[in-house]
Amino acid sequence: MPAGGSCTKAGAKAKSGTVALVCTRVSGRLVWRRANAGGAASQPSAGSSSVSWAWDHVRSVWAPSGIPPKCAYPIIPAGGLLDFGSAVSMVQPGQARGGSFKPHGGLRWSNYGQYVSGVRITAPFDGVVTKAWHYTTDGTYQFGVDIISPCGFMVRLGHLRTPSPAFSRILATLPRAAPDDSRETLLNPPVAVKAGTVIATEVGDPNPANPDSLGTFADFGLVDLRAPNPAASSIATNAAKEYAWYSVCWAEGEYLAASDRAIAAALPFSNGDPVSIYCRGRQVPVGLGPAPVGWQASPSCAGQRGLPSIGVPAPAGRSTVGAPTRDEPLARGPAERPLA
Repeated sequence: MPAGGSCTKAGAKAKSGTVALVCTRVSGRLVWRRANAGGAASQPSAGSSSVSWAWDHVRSVWAPSGIPPKCAYPIIPAGGLLDFGSAVSMVQPGQARGGSFKPHGGLRWSNYGQYVSGVRITAPFDGVVTKAWHYTTDGTYQFGVDIISPCGFMVRLGHLRTPSPAFSRILATLPRAAPDDSRETLLNPPVAVKAGTVIATEVGDPNPANPDSLGTFADFGLVDLRAPNPAASSIATNAAKEYAWYSVCWAEGEYLAASDRAIAAALPFSNGDPVSIYCRGRQVPVGLGPAPVGWQASPSCAGQRGLPSIGVPAPAGRSTVGAPTRDEPLARGPAERPLA
């Protein structure tokens, strides 16, 4: 029962080796905290940037290392991540694409058969880069990163092409980029990053030799590590639980600044698909639209045959869990082309 792990009764006491622990409510969850000399839970300073988050594989929950600071909304300030105003279309998070369930969504800045240069991606908040991956596809370099804030939000970004100097240094610590090998590398230790730090200065694929890949696009997922998304808790999917269960609809709620949220709400869907497990505001009426493929809405289906797992075993220090794959939403296939 390590500190930060889940417990069931507030005030309960236990020991982990020689460390005294007490069960304490933290951000609505009961977790084990290190006890002070008086037997009460030790209290780190509120808003401490030293709080980190890790996936508990035993309990299938995200666990903070201490008491996380309160999140300030919007999670992503206006223009704090990317330029929504110049995007031409989007895909929603929480839908089936390319034969599997995708917790992340994405945006596109070019129409089919075109490439637009100069799309810049920046860190939306202070946090740490916990995972990174890079690969080549038909000769084009692609990379992605996970960034986690102390309060408990993660942004997952993919199909980035030209890294900034700061992120080039991070990517240089990874195994060499290989063709279509998008497995993640866990960064140990994570790398601190400040809001506004440039992540990438180009995204997507400019190679005209591959018309189904050509375009300016990026994957964007937002994950609320503090609690599972009720809309996703009962689905059975081949996507990793730490992403599928905790991802949210960034186009709704107060995750984006109001100005960016209004722009996103007006964008057409790149793949023409309005169905999403997470997003409800633009859904087709029940019974009139196609059912999502690759997920099961009832817990009773858990024993049925599901989709095959994505990825292959990773070398030491790398993870296949949740890594983007070549059939990502904004790149390939007639069904994924924008509504140009």
